[in-house]
Amino acid sequence: MKTKKGDFVEIKFVGRLDDGKIFDLNDKELAKKESIDAHIHDKTIICLGFKDVVEGLDEFLIDKEPNHKLEVTVQPEQGFGKRNAKSFSLVPLNKFKDQKFAPMPGLRIEIDGVPGTIKSISGGRVLIDFNHPLAGKVLKYEVTIINLITDLKEKVSSLLEMNLHMHKNYTIEENNGEITIKSELPIELKEMLEMELKKRIPELKNLKLEKRTK
Repeated sequence: MKTKKGDFVEIKFVGRLDDGKIFDLNDKELAKKESIDAHIHDKTIICLGFKDVVEGLDEFLIDKEPNHKLEVTVQPEQGFGKRNAKSFSLVPLNKFKDQKFAPMPGLRIEIDGVPGTIKSISGGRVLIDFNHPLAGKVLKYEVTIINLITDLKEKVSSLLEMNLHMHKNYTIEENNGEITIKSELPIELKEMLEMELKKRIPELKNLKLEKRTK
């Protein structure tokens, strides 16, 4: 059975640059072999057509058979975008000194909530690149669709973990299409969360949020 938009699929993938350098993966054995020290989720589940991964990979995974090793090259336009000269900014060095922070080339920082990379320091000014680190890069993915996810609870759980980074600090109960999430999420989030879940999971009939007991 081929995949279609809206399907939840579990994938295993490796992303490389043109020079073969790995920039992302969820294969623990390969990460160990390549001495890559990174947190890797036990499962990566995405909803096709909703850009849970870069657009080029998302589109590629639609209309594919599970359990086949696939390869795709993603151009910058469908990856992390082209490099934009307007995304560079000069910031006075004194701004960092006032905060008792010593800027260094190559350092990743955040200014006004926007992440960037310090490129150079000269003449009392700091040049910061606010492009994504992979902007302008051609991405090469090796990916396998491990499984199609049909269980309602697993679909909801994958969204909570991938989109809200909740990582198991919740419990889910399901009864005839109605989902109850017990967590520390504020009840005020219910409407937003229900709208997002129903957008991706049309079989979800109703959502309840309850405070999780210790």
